[in-house]
Amino acid sequence: MPLTLITGPANAAKAGAVLERLRASISRDPVLVVPTSADAAHYAREIAGAGLVFGADVTTFPRLIRDIARAAGVRGKPLGRLARDRVVRASIRDVELAVLAASAKSPGFADALGDFFAELQRSLASPGRFGAAVRAWREAGTAPPHAAELAALYSAYHRRLDALGALDADGLARAALEKVREGYSGGPLLLYGFDDLTPAQLDLVEQLVRHTDTDVTVALSYEPGRAALAGSAATVELLKPLAREHVILEPRSEHYAPSARGALHHLERSLFEPEPAVVAPNGAVRLLEAGGERAEAELVGASVLELLRDGMAPEDIAVLVRSNADLFAQVLASYGIPVARDRRTPFAHTRLGTGVLAFARAALGGTANDVVTWLRTPGKLGEEAGAVRPAAGADEPPIAAADDRAARAGTPSADRLEVQVRRHAARTARDARFHWQRLGGRDLTELDALAAAAEEGVAPFLTALLAEAEAIWTAKHVRRADVLDPDAEADARAARELRAATKELIRLGEQDPALAGSPSELLDAIGGIEVRETAPVEDGMPGVLLADPLAIRARRFRGILVCGLQEGELPQRPQPEPFLDDSARFDLAVASGLVLPRHEATLPRERSLFYACVSRPEEALFLSFRSSDEEGGPQQPSPFLDDVRALFTDALWEDRGRRLLAEITWPPAEAPTPHELRRAQAAGGEAPDPAPLQAPSDQQVLTLLAARDRESARGLETFATCPVKWLIEHVLKPDPVDADPLPMQRGSLAHEVLERTLQGLKERTGSARLTPASLADALQELHAAIQALQKASKTTAGKAAARALEVDLERYIRHETATGAGFEPTQLEWSFDDYMLDGVAVSGRVDRVDLRGNQAIVRDYKGRTVYAGARWAEDGRIQAALYALAVREHLGVEIVGALYQPIGTADQRPRGIVREGIPGRYVNGDVTDQATLEERLQDSRAIAAQAAAGLRAGRIAPCPDRCGYQGGCAHPGICRAA
Repeated sequence: MPLTLITGPANAAKAGAVLERLRASISRDPVLVVPTSADAAHYAREIAGAGLVFGADVTTFPRLIRDIARAAGVRGKPLGRLARDRVVRASIRDVELAVLAASAKSPGFADALGDFFAELQRSLASPGRFGAAVRAWREAGTAPPHAAELAALYSAYHRRLDALGALDADGLARAALEKVREGYSGGPLLLYGFDDLTPAQLDLVEQLVRHTDTDVTVALSYEPGRAALAGSAATVELLKPLAREHVILEPRSEHYAPSARGALHHLERSLFEPEPAVVAPNGAVRLLEAGGERAEAELVGASVLELLRDGMAPEDIAVLVRSNADLFAQVLASYGIPVARDRRTPFAHTRLGTGVLAFARAALGGTANDVVTWLRTPGKLGEEAGAVRPAAGADEPPIAAADDRAARAGTPSADRLEVQVRRHAARTARDARFHWQRLGGRDLTELDALAAAAEEGVAPFLTALLAEAEAIWTAKHVRRADVLDPDAEADARAARELRAATKELIRLGEQDPALAGSPSELLDAIGGIEVRETAPVEDGMPGVLLADPLAIRARRFRGILVCGLQEGELPQRPQPEPFLDDSARFDLAVASGLVLPRHEATLPRERSLFYACVSRPEEALFLSFRSSDEEGGPQQPSPFLDDVRALFTDALWEDRGRRLLAEITWPPAEAPTPHELRRAQAAGGEAPDPAPLQAPSDQQVLTLLAARDRESARGLETFATCPVKWLIEHVLKPDPVDADPLPMQRGSLAHEVLERTLQGLKERTGSARLTPASLADALQELHAAIQALQKASKTTAGKAAARALEVDLERYIRHETATGAGFEPTQLEWSFDDYMLDGVAVSGRVDRVDLRGNQAIVRDYKGRTVYAGARWAEDGRIQAALYALAVREHLGVEIVGALYQPIGTADQRPRGIVREGIPGRYVNGDVTDQATLEERLQDSRAIAAQAAAGLRAGRIAPCPDRCGYQGGCAHPGICRAA
């Protein structure tokens, strides 16, 4: 039967003409084919509203092909994306590549090759036809070197499919189209809403028209000579010879709102036309200028709120974005705007997928973070989440006080495990399981079970993985008849996709075990499956539609906002196909007659898409662009904006909405929500800074402080430096989550290595003195201690840190042997806890006490920060002096020096105070006579006594000028005095 071709511009009532023909053929079960499932829902609702409840079917082209294949007897379910990807990868291994060998090793090669195969099939190019075309191309001498390998890969792919007795989705479409000419049992076919037809769609129309009695109607937006509609010109010209009737519809404007009709109809009629007339935008067409993507999303959100307040329903508005839709969804939701979107995300990015894949990685020897991520998955720990208690054991070190408090407070176990993992720098899954058991957690046998299943094969591994996923997401709902909340619905959809994927991969593995791949490859494949995170977007959903511009070609909205009008985004830049660019495709067509779609001539398609977007609104059109990026760099607006501006008076530009990068808040008069208004008012006000932390006044606190009778030397020094810092670090003691910072770790390791070096030197030579004669032995002991440290380290970073420490310590030992005092290191890591200071017992650990006869030098190792003795009293640095006083009292020696020894600095000279005449190389200001030395020791003792009295009395005041090591407040968030 001949074809009915309907053409005309947008808004020419083509939908009405199509629906009229559908209504006339209702007794013959007509089928209306539209671009998307959302369009199908819209027109099904419209047809039902017209009373045509039975007899008509509304579908999409892929669904139509499946129906045709089923009716024609094409058996079997097509391969899903996962199985098809495995077959593509296997076909790459089947072909001995030369030119493409290096490219085939790149991660994206298989995905790009699969897309190329799909394009060939949609172009109806079988392996034989493509192979013959490539041979003709090579004979013509214009083929690239890799063309023959592409043909070999395409043939290998189909050989794999034939061996499996399977078809992919595009192969199913080709098989269905081949069967169409043998007979089509469906009713009249009507295609509407397409900007253009693909080769497969064109082939279906041609086969039905030439070989069946089916009535076919095709409606396309087209006007001869219109640049905006040039994208469909080739298709219309191909269909004209097949058409029994060509209905040309004239433009109409009655569907526009009266106030917007002049501007919107003028835009539709004049866009991209030469020398257009100029009219007033009249508020129907507006521009939005933003500085950065966040500002654009906020400006669009404010405009949507404006439309809603003017009486539009959310479902009457569409926000069209090509990129960063998540940001727009976030901002719209934060403004209280309901959003309807059909979002698909990789399984690995869903909360269930993240946890399940982490579980699998942990079972296969993953990281400690994998275990934490798995246990944190909602539903995994269930009601036992806060029930873990620290395990008791005589041979186990005590759990930190923070863990005890966390257990009493019912903190989820995964959080507590993460604290331990980070605090102890745990790396492997085995380390995490060790800490989990120390916290009292049950044995994580699921990991062992999955590891064992992976050894058995693909089916046991995937079955066990699916069982864990099902157990996690259903745990909270078993026997409760819950109505799932949005998060639970998302988990259910993710589990459904995982269920389908595992079934598909198991079936593939049963047919050919080599195709399934290793457990690691299976996890990569599963992580990439797409999960629909929201319910399908259908007509009538109570939300603003957030969608790609392609999604609205067959529908109208009262208000439309087209976003991201940037050069390179709309219109998009040409995207050359990675295997055959447009130049190669032209040569292929000339040499062989095989015509493949062009990729680089994008402007006609982009013009048609933009035309479709701006012709869909009935009442309001907003066009949004960015004048800068998030860093302030200028961005080039879309040239389409200039085409629109040429149609309207200067009011369009002068009245544009603006939100630039520097505008952190909205002007109060323009704030779109109450929250934004509060932010604007807060930014405009001058609220006083919060008051600094005050001294305690509660009697219970003062009583507790007064009862303190033991302090560390470091604590007294901290109080003398800043009482608030002492309160935080020595009384409140907030437990760190992360491991000690690298400088602290280096300091601890330096103490340990130097202690082992000096002890080893004494065992080797009988003396631990660092002199030129003992240098070689000392260095041997140092290297042995570093090697033991590297051997004990489990990470590359730890081994590198040990090596860096070795360089610093060797430099120090060489300096000490050449210019040191030559005293004997007698006490290493010497501790005391009963040096009395006005009723307070002072404790501490001295790194080293060096003796020569009855003379003693006290040394305290430091990193890069050391303190001159002349400023001890002024700066409150009294730790070394207290160490010296305690050594003198307990060991009965004469103090001739109290020194801070730097480790890791270019200047290795110790700082502090040393009596004149003592051998060594010191800073001049630190060398003094015996009387001055004693005076400074006693001054430090007095400062320590004053600090002890002050802390017992509760005299706690901030000292931000000397609190931090480099000046400034060390804890500004608590102290508030910075």
